[in-house]
Amino acid sequence: METPPQDARSAFPPPTGLALASLLLGIAALGLSFLLVGFLIGAVGAALGIAFLMKKRGPTTMARFGVGLSLLGILASIGFASLYFHYYHIVSGQFGSVNVAPTGALANPPPLPASSSLLKSNLVWSVTIPGAQALCVGDWETDGSARVLVAAGLTLHVLDLTGFEKSALPLPDRFTAIECGRSKAAAARLLGYTPWGGQVSVIDHAGKVSWSHSAGMGVNGAHWGDLNGDGNDEMIMGMNGFSGLEALSGDGKKLWSASMANVWSQAIVPAAANRPALVLATDAMGSVNVFDAAGHRQSTLRPEGGYYAAMTAGATESNSVQILAVSGNAVVAFD
Repeated sequence: METPPQDARSAFPPPTGLALASLLLGIAALGLSFLLVGFLIGAVGAALGIAFLMKKRGPTTMARFGVGLSLLGILASIGFASLYFHYYHIVSGQFGSVNVAPTGALANPPPLPASSSLLKSNLVWSVTIPGAQALCVGDWETDGSARVLVAAGLTLHVLDLTGFEKSALPLPDRFTAIECGRSKAAAARLLGYTPWGGQVSVIDHAGKVSWSHSAGMGVNGAHWGDLNGDGNDEMIMGMNGFSGLEALSGDGKKLWSASMANVWSQAIVPAAANRPALVLATDAMGSVNVFDAAGHRQSTLRPEGGYYAAMTAGATESNSVQILAVSGNAVVAFD
């Protein structure tokens, strides 16, 4: 007896071209999402994968992966577009116009009063340091005397307060932001980074990297400060995108983290005899977030409905905490 003839289409496996194309486009969409073209590539990849799955014939694993990766690429592109939108308006000073309109004193801040002292300067000293990009002041020698630290290319120049160069040491990388921190056991340390760079590095007195910490989607800022009152500085690091805010010990161990988007500015008000430390950070919503030393959120501030990105904070002579922040054309002080 002869075997009945099979259907011509069922005699061969179904073509996998659509599934393969969907998978490749999904991978490309995810990889190129930061360029925003991932949205279009992902849309095409998802459409091809869905078209294959609708046939309901043959293995579907490849097509399912293609659709999943394509959708992830679309979502990632939307996320990056949102971040770029926020950043564009922050740097152009226009973001306040698309948020809650400022009220009260912020709606029409008075002009800065005329002051003849603002128009004069008395030169104390000047030195030439080719390629200088970042500087800070700190007790680098741990002798109670302040030093001026200048990062220029791959060299750190150490100056006294008269401008005399005391020493110079090599740096492992080029930094456009540096800050000097205290450590009883390891003497002073220097943190260095480049905004939107991939990590923060901590440098010892020999210019060696003691440790470094990666920053997810990029560093927005990092600062030293004594969180527990033991005389040693810990570090806070604010990151771009959805990487949030982190606190690190003096030797680089993670202490805590807080979920935030676009941590524009950060500040530590160090612990004092009668006051615990506070950590402050601004975010993509324009708020000033206040945390205790253990990372517990204490409050979220937006005085007068302003949008705050640039911010710093410190203790006054009366030991109270005061916050300074910029909203539009207004410089705002609040506590």
